[in-house]
Amino acid sequence: DKTGTLTMNRMTVVQAYIGGTHYRQIPSPDILPPKVLDLIVNGISINCAYTSKILPPEKEGGLPRQVGNKTECALLGFVTNLKHDYQAVRNEVPEEKLYKVYTFNSVRKSMSTVICKPSGGFRMFSKGASEIILRKCNRILDKTGEALPFKSKDRDDMVRTVIDPMACEGLRTICIAYRDFDDTEPAWDNENEILTELTCIAVVGIEDPVRPEVPDAIAKRKQAGITVRMVTGDNINTARAIATKCGIVTPTDDFLYLEGKEFNRLIRNEKGEVEQEKLDQIWPKLRVLARSSPTDKHTLVKGIIDSTVSEQRQVVAVTGDGMN
Repeated sequence: DKTGTLTMNRMTVVQAYIGGTHYRQIPSPDILPPKVLDLIVNGISINCAYTSKILPPEKEGGLPRQVGNKTECALLGFVTNLKHDYQAVRNEVPEEKLYKVYTFNSVRKSMSTVICKPSGGFRMFSKGASEIILRKCNRILDKTGEALPFKSKDRDDMVRTVIDPMACEGLRTICIAYRDFDDTEPAWDNENEILTELTCIAVVGIEDPVRPEVPDAIAKRKQAGITVRMVTGDNINTARAIATKCGIVTPTDDFLYLEGKEFNRLIRNEKGEVEQEKLDQIWPKLRVLARSSPTDKHTLVKGIIDSTVSEQRQVVAVTGDGMN
């Protein structure tokens, strides 16, 4: 597993794309249009679990304590760095005032919260894995805070010029977006209809540094003849960058890096069943499996245990701090 196992799970927003500008450091709040700043602050403060918070350090001079979901703590820290107080926003909009919450789940990789607007109608804030949320955006805020059309070509350009470069530096990218419902109240249960036609507010790049002891530990496993593979739900470029930093792969290797979707396409037959022979062609060279589900992790582990392609059977150890 990657997050929190190979990495420190101490996440910090270090880059942001706002209003057509890619900031390689956190921008000063006074250069952002007030409307956009307001949407960022509210979109994060309200649309994060209220159990996620940043508390003062335990020891003087220490780092602030991140409590709750670490990705959300990075976003709340971003609000603080923009000289705003997320707790003040939450006090104004307490949990009982939230109209509807679509909690985060690992299938849709997003979370949304709906609030009532003072003038009537509703506003929904959404956040999640950038390539997934951006597919649901049809507008994006420009540098004045105006919403411009956002077509699939614009999205492809943004993935190429903003998201891929961030991910290749090992950053996890999160998109923050919103949608207003002004006319009639929609059918809230129809999630697919609700989570469309979003307006992108910003994309942020979150750094989660590799634990200092990891590269040495992995080097020792390699010397002992153990192959280390990384299986993660994160983006493939982020995963590849972290795998390189850890020493799981070196830039010159010709190993396989796959996403869950592609992995399943390669190992299943027309009926959707896993075929051992197909899996046997993949796993020996596989080093990074990204955007994977808990089922993919299970399929890979079971496939390696059941394999008889090498002279000796494989013993598989799974390490991680996650649910699955």
